[in-house]
Amino acid sequence: MLRQRVLSGSLLTVGVIALLLADGWLASRPYPQWPLAGIDLGPWLCNGALSTLLVLVLSALAAREVIGFVRMAGYRPNRVVVQLFAAGLVVGPYLSFNLRQEADWYDESWGMLWVAIALGLAFLLQAIRRGTQRATLNVASAIFIIVYTGGLAGYMTRLRMEVGVESGGFTGIAVLLFSNFLVKVNDVGAFFSGRLLGRHKLIPWLSPKKTWEGFFGGVAVTVVCSLTIGHWLHHAGVITFPEGPFAHPWGLLWFGLLMAFFSVAGDLVASLLKRDATVKDSGDSIPGMGGVLDVLDSPLLAAPMAWFFWTRLAV
Repeated sequence: MLRQRVLSGSLLTVGVIALLLADGWLASRPYPQWPLAGIDLGPWLCNGALSTLLVLVLSALAAREVIGFVRMAGYRPNRVVVQLFAAGLVVGPYLSFNLRQEADWYDESWGMLWVAIALGLAFLLQAIRRGTQRATLNVASAIFIIVYTGGLAGYMTRLRMEVGVESGGFTGIAVLLFSNFLVKVNDVGAFFSGRLLGRHKLIPWLSPKKTWEGFFGGVAVTVVCSLTIGHWLHHAGVITFPEGPFAHPWGLLWFGLLMAFFSVAGDLVASLLKRDATVKDSGDSIPGMGGVLDVLDSPLLAAPMAWFFWTRLAV
């Protein structure tokens, strides 16, 4: 099992990194001219399309798994509504950014309007198909999955599109990779620290294998990696820091702590969902690792904080 897990994880990691680096390379090149119906598709296809597609596919697969969870728990969210509107929240930042580049057309309120439309449609379909039967729980579960798998994943797209715009997309890719690397290295650090030193359970009823020793071990590894890799990125001019409490290297210390905390929180959220559905893994689509949500759970909750840090705090 461990060998299969390492192999699957390695292949997935290499594939994700290769696709994101290809996206950054395309964004750094002169855009080709591909006119279609009065629209130049060159910037659209070269500026964030690959990274958005990657996040969209992972988010859609995670949404499908969560739909399966809540159906096991007895709720009936509308699959089409969930997948359509979750996808819109992932693609929205990509569309907004490129529309702003093309026509200076941008409005933060579109995201909330999209969720409001999803809510109205979920109510309408509930009334048509099921009447009042568990209406509140069915509609609430649909909106929850849309926000959880689409809204949170959308912050990965925002991180890619909104950080380091002047660098042609490379900084956004670097920060996205850096953030998710810290999230995953926290998982690895916690796993090995827990196996070697674990004695005291973190939350036994929710995640019996997690220990306080593993938690602090993961935090320590994450902070060290944030300081060392972040220092190299800062020295190379890829990321910069402001004056004040988030100046270098304190900003990297805070960022490492934030990624470690939200990585653990994201994993516990997914565990809560799986416990409610009485399943061990979210699926079996990734050999040795379970489902897509088993891989994406920690990055999902960490993505909004990473975006907030790099666009609001470290500027």
